[in-house]
Amino acid sequence: MAAPILRPLPGGGGGLLVGLLGASAVPAWVLPGAARPAAAWVLVPEAEGALLLGGDALVEPPSGAPLAPSPAYPPARLRLSQPEEASGPTVPAEATARGGFRLSLPGPVPAALDLPFGALSRLLPMPLLHPAPDAPPEALGLAWTSVGPVLVLDPRPFGGDAGEAPLLAVMLSAGRQLGLPCRAATPMTAAPALPAALARPALLAAAPLARVPEPAREVPRRHVLLASAGAAGFALPLEEVAAVLPPQVPRNGGGAPVAGIVAHRGDVLPVLDAGARLGQGPVLGHGRPQPLLRLAGSSPAALAVSAVSGLRAVPEADIAPVAGEGLVVAVLHLDGKPTPLLSARALAEVLARGRAA
Repeated sequence: MAAPILRPLPGGGGGLLVGLLGASAVPAWVLPGAARPAAAWVLVPEAEGALLLGGDALVEPPSGAPLAPSPAYPPARLRLSQPEEASGPTVPAEATARGGFRLSLPGPVPAALDLPFGALSRLLPMPLLHPAPDAPPEALGLAWTSVGPVLVLDPRPFGGDAGEAPLLAVMLSAGRQLGLPCRAATPMTAAPALPAALARPALLAAAPLARVPEPAREVPRRHVLLASAGAAGFALPLEEVAAVLPPQVPRNGGGAPVAGIVAHRGDVLPVLDAGARLGQGPVLGHGRPQPLLRLAGSSPAALAVSAVSGLRAVPEADIAPVAGEGLVVAVLHLDGKPTPLLSARALAEVLARGRAA
């Protein structure tokens, strides 16, 4: 093949190279004794990829003579670790600066305070201030924010004024939380140093420590399906609803407890009227299609409802169980009002009593 584009490989001694073939990088080995750069190249297939071999010339083997084996060559190995260095103290590399923020301070004369990127923790609406006993003179008071208590500073020592400011910049200094009233925060590409006034020992001693954020705790929830029968809303445990059927008018409409029959997935299901079952007006019998819920259980049945609101994951703390084995097994606190959680088994009990009769 034509001579490839070659790049030296560190530690290859000039004989081990990298050949660039299109978008691929292939190990290249110049045979011992050959001139460098090699004048002739061949591409040799290998089990783990291709290899370039370089020499002086290509020759035809003598008739009937076996091919001579290629000389051994070291495999191409990428250096995955840094070379060992002499033991001794090392100086950690400085982190790359990531810019900062410029706070616009209140006052008739424009004033600003530059902060490094990591020193600005939050930018919050200005909270109410409370007295800060035994605080330094530059402290205006204490404020409670979404990130905990903050010692709020007077902007005048930083060039601002004591006028009202809409925002509070929550700053971190040596693990303490300080606040400074401001009008805005503008990103900066340069990385300023932390102002020395924010690192005074007396100021830090009066500032509250920054709180370590607690990991979010997973709240146990129960999934329910919300529906309604007229003006009465209710819920069913999701595991007790096998399917939601599209609105339809059941056939062979009759009296209670079976209000008709529907076909679903090869089964003929008796239909119960949720309105009649809950003591409301019946949702069927008006000739209008109504949505149906197929109830799970050993005796499949369908429940006609006025509307299906959807799924809801209810926290366990908002579920109050009801003693006994009646129709209502629990009461849910949803959208500020109580919602009964019904039992599909109790809904279908009327069918079992009808068969027994």
